[in-house]
Order: sequence, then structure tokens, then C-alpha cells
Amino acid sequence: MDRTDGPAASGVAGAVGVPGASGAAAAPGGAGRAYAAVDLGASSGRVMLGFIDRSHGSPRIRMTEVHRFANGPRPDSLAPGATLEWDVDRLFDETLTGLAAAVDAAAAAGCVLAGIGVDSWGVDYALDDVAAEGGGAVSIPSVAHHRGADPAWVAEAAAVVRDERVYAVTGIPPHPINTSARLRAAVTSPGGTAASARPAHTASPAGPAAMSGAEPDGHTRAGTLLLVPDLWVRLLTGTIGAERTIASTTQLLDARTGTWSRELIDAWGLGAVDFPEVTPSGTPAGVTLPWVTARLGAARPVPVHRVAGHDTASALAFAAPGDGQLLVSSGSWSLAGISVAAPVLSTEALAAGLTNERGVGDSTLLLRNLAGLWLLTECARQWSNESGRMLDPLDLVREASLLPDSGVPVFDVGDPRLLAPGGMPERIAALCVERGHPAPKGVLGTVRSIVESLAAAYAESVGLLERVTGERLRSVRIVGGGSRNELLCRRTAALTGLPVVAGPAEASAFGNLAVQLVAAGEFATLAEVYASGGMDATGPAVAAATDGIVRYEPGGVTGGADSRGVGDGIAQDQSGEVVTR
Repeated sequence: MDRTDGPAASGVAGAVGVPGASGAAAAPGGAGRAYAAVDLGASSGRVMLGFIDRSHGSPRIRMTEVHRFANGPRPDSLAPGATLEWDVDRLFDETLTGLAAAVDAAAAAGCVLAGIGVDSWGVDYALDDVAAEGGGAVSIPSVAHHRGADPAWVAEAAAVVRDERVYAVTGIPPHPINTSARLRAAVTSPGGTAASARPAHTASPAGPAAMSGAEPDGHTRAGTLLLVPDLWVRLLTGTIGAERTIASTTQLLDARTGTWSRELIDAWGLGAVDFPEVTPSGTPAGVTLPWVTARLGAARPVPVHRVAGHDTASALAFAAPGDGQLLVSSGSWSLAGISVAAPVLSTEALAAGLTNERGVGDSTLLLRNLAGLWLLTECARQWSNESGRMLDPLDLVREASLLPDSGVPVFDVGDPRLLAPGGMPERIAALCVERGHPAPKGVLGTVRSIVESLAAAYAESVGLLERVTGERLRSVRIVGGGSRNELLCRRTAALTGLPVVAGPAEASAFGNLAVQLVAAGEFATLAEVYASGGMDATGPAVAAATDGIVRYEPGGVTGGADSRGVGDGIAQDQSGEVVTR
């Protein structure tokens, strides 16, 4: 059923303001409680398990990885002429394997698994025919990969609704990966969704039935729009919904109301698509289905919450409007921006390519959507194939860091021509030449060019955001996998002229966990969760929780987390710090 009107619900505090409001049952026999964060990245996924240690008075949070797995397109979808799709069958199976490991790890620690949350990358979706559910095998619908998007779809969508009007409603600029343009092409083009459908795969002999694609009244429906975290919740619990942070990546959510935009849905001919009700982060989704519970080896069904489904929102759950930080979530993609109290929908923001995506609570993340370290892994993949030996991107960066800092050719990491896989070193060389720079020399020259170009884009973001918002930025915070890239962090400090605090790498998983802990009534606020995880207003509280957090000075001086203090402009706000395992 379409839900496109009504007042916007509040954020995580409003969804879980009453301790225990989620209805989660207490652990039997007084056992401790543990929570699993399923964090799906574009190149890898992991299941992290969080424990609350109350043995020393004040609660302390420990987070450990129980399962990690590769992610990528389904192999047969890489064939010439095929539609590029995610390997969702394997990815969901790996998720269940990880959750079963979480059940075992919790039991070994004298705990029960008391909650599950799922976050993932944005924009990619499934059309799930929910109306036809019955008995049999679970249908895992196909999920097209955003890197297979046709740039022409953007122009076709703009011919129906002008970019300026779309931005005024959604705060999302035009881009080939946007859900809106891809969904419009799937639904309204000849053959529509039927042309891109594939048979359902059996995920369990005791799961719900495959979906038929038609409603009981005989009217054909395209299906229910489910982005990846909401699809995973559907598979785990059987319930349907749309969490607000992940829904905001679609270019179909009204940036002011936080509800689906009926104006754009109608204008783009998406009436055959069912849009689930949008709910805030922390909303309880239900408990695991019987067959899922059995597969996990859990003694009872496990509660599932709709956490901040967009991994960027989870990674930046600590951010607060006006905290003076450039926030960089650095992984396969780079998202660089700030937290603001309300969406910025000006023509200047549109011209700057800034995207307004929902954060945890009632905040908005005003971001630049840039290519990330996928550029490096894609180059390494090609070089490995050409050389016949596996090249490690981390080793390549370490070697490239020995090259001089001056004279490195740079290119625009936001160029849409970098979207598709294949031929990446050649495209990077061409883009460098377009900007009047020489092409990078060899493998290490290309690696250095990638890192320098990312750092230059982060530095450019500082000035751009200051001009658009009037906010002065005093520091940079890099989280995600890129926080482990010493060269990237060092060059970002040098090019921005600002101190950089790097880490943690697993920020998305911890943000996922933090929302669950508030939703389950374990903590009253997110700030309390982050403080209990090892960070408070004065710096690290638990040494083990701050492993890998490093400060980089513009002059090249680096230090551990202990080098920070409240007077240095980094740790002045409690919510401006984040925890790691």
C-alpha cells in the first residue's frame, strides 16, 4: 500500500524513547544480552557482535567481528550483455551464517542474542511481490547493481520533471545511480520489470512462498519497493517497511516531511509500485521467522530493528549539527559533508552537487557523493588479471606512499565516467590529461594519483560546504575503511590544512549497534552509547575500544587517540566522537 502522506515521524529518540518499548523479551535465566550488527558494504560484508560489560560499574561496550565475507556482482551477470546484479542469494546465506556464529559467540560468553540490525549501501533495490505470500520457498528477488545504470536514464527523468524541482522536493541531485531514474526505466520501459526478473531461489525449505507478481483483484503490480536493508528485514522477519535513512537515498523521499513524494511518484509513472510506510531509525520490525530462528540455532525468535539502514547514516550516527567537522565516510564510495539541522535545498547547493540524506534522529547529512577506494580495488583487479599474480591494494598504497608528494597528477573523483567497472587505469589517465596533468606513470603512479585525488576532493569539500552553509569547519573526521589508509589521511590533513582524526574503520557497524541498544532500552541516548563504547567529551575511556584511531596534523605530526583534548577543537562535543572495536 502506498504511504506518501502524513506527518514525519521523529528520529531514533522518538522511536525508542521509552526503555524496553521495542517489546524485546528479557534474556532467560538472567543471562546477558548481545546484539548483532549486519553491515553490508559494496565490497564486503560483516557480522559484528556487541556485548555490554557491566562488571566494572559503568557499562562498557565491546564489539567483535564474528563473520566477514566478500561481496560483489553475481558472476553470471558480468557476462557481456547481461544485467549487472548483486549476488543476493549468496549474500543472504552469508548473513545467516554470520548470525548463527553470533548466536554461538553470545552463548559462549554467557549471553543470548537479543537483537539484530542491518545496514547497507544505498540506492539499490528489489521489487518484491509481497501480496502473493504463501507457503513454500522464500523468494529472494533480484537486485540490480548501481554500476550497471545507464546515464541516459537521468536525462529521460529530467525531461519529465526538471532537476530544479526534483531537488527542491528531495534534496538529491541527478545522478545515474539514483533509484528514481532506474526504477522509472524498469517500470515504464517496454517489458518493464518482467524483462529484468529472474526465478526465485530457495533460501529455506520452510520459508515463505515465491512471489507471483499480481494482486488478487487481477491488477498487475510492479511490486513493493524494498531497498537492501529493508529486503533483509523482510527475509528475516516477513515484515514490510521502509527505514527513513535508506529511503532518503532514492530521490523519491520528500526532504522536508520524510515521507514518499506523491508528486514525483505520479509524475514519473511509478503508480504500479507499492511504497511501504516510512519509519524512523530504531523502529522494531518484529522477530525472526521460525525457519530463520532454526537456521541460527537460537532458542527463541530474535528481535529485529530497523536501524539506520544507510551505512553512511550508521557510520555518522555520532555527528551533530554545527560541530564544525567535515565528515568523511570513506569506503568503496566516499561521502564527504556535514550534519545539518534541516535540509539545504538551495540552487547553490544543487549547483554544487550536494545531496541531502537523512541522518539518525531528525538531522540531515549534507554530502558530496564521490568515488572512493573502489577505484583502487578496481585497478588492482585489472592489474592482477594482467600480471597473473594477486596484487594487494594495501601493499600498493604503502609502496606508493614512498613517492614524492609534489607533482602528483589529480583527476575529478566525482566524474560519472568512473562509475562502471573495467578499464579503470586507462580512464584515470585520460581524466588526468583532461585536467592538464600528465598521465600517471605506471602502477604506483596511478595508485598515488587515486589517493591524492581523493584527498584533494575532501579538501575541496571544505571550501564548498563553507560557502553553501556559512559554517566554519575546524577539523576532519574520516571513518570507514579509508581511515586505515595512512597516506590518504596524511594527505587530507596537508591539503585541507586541518587536523584529521581517522577511525574507526567499523563505524557503520557500531552505529548500527548503537541504534539497537537505544531501541532495546539498554541506553537512553546515542551519546551514552558512544561514551560507553570508549569515547566521551575528554577522549578515550577504554583503550581497547579506540584501537586504530589516529590524529594527523597538517604539518605531518600524528598521534594516537590519547593525544586529543577538549581544547583542540576535535573533542569538544560528546557526539563528535566515535567508537571502534
